[in-house]
Amino acid sequence: MLTKTFRMTVILLIGLVLPANAERTALPDLAAPPQGSTQWIARNMRMNGLPMSLKTFESRLSPDAVLAHYESELRSSGSHDVRRSVNSPWQVLLLKSRDHFITVHARRAASGSEGTILVSPALDRGVLKLQTDFPRPSTARIVNLQQYDDSGMQSEHISLSSERAPFIEAQAFSQLLITNGWNIIDTRPTRESYRGFVLEAQRQAEQALLVIIPDAARPASTAIVVTWKKS
Repeated sequence: MLTKTFRMTVILLIGLVLPANAERTALPDLAAPPQGSTQWIARNMRMNGLPMSLKTFESRLSPDAVLAHYESELRSSGSHDVRRSVNSPWQVLLLKSRDHFITVHARRAASGSEGTILVSPALDRGVLKLQTDFPRPSTARIVNLQQYDDSGMQSEHISLSSERAPFIEAQAFSQLLITNGWNIIDTRPTRESYRGFVLEAQRQAEQALLVIIPDAARPASTAIVVTWKKS
């Protein structure tokens, strides 16, 4: 089974390989590697407006053997530009065709290897689309947006940044949510971060969890993470 730490690593890896933007199109579904299995993280998601699918894999093969398998399989199925790289502890295989872009990350595991398979449409030079309907003050700037729509379950994971203090942003979000018909279920200080706040809100079937804390990388700024379950 995949560990919780590995699942978190999977999400962080997405930002390392994302292209700028692309049009929606049917995405290929890569099968599990030999002597291995796959598990879906998201069949249908968007990162900053870019459609993609993401799954993890485990295999008894070495990381190099897994990448060699996918490289051989995809080369035989059509024209792909192929590039290998290393971002320790990961070995990375990048495959680009006219229609899609595939990235396979693989690293050593106790039983062989583990990794991720990320598929997105082919690139263009469009700009990122950071658009969400979740209420937010004008002082909170979106820096990353993940949108999920799997089996009718829609949700968003929104990362924002603000130059105002956490307490001020917590008040602003609370007032704005109430104005937009949300009920504030709970407001409490964060346990892990001094001067941080957690807000829980609900509007009919919608649920939202907001974590508002000082930005560790920029102490004068505030980092805000919103998890919005839309349906």
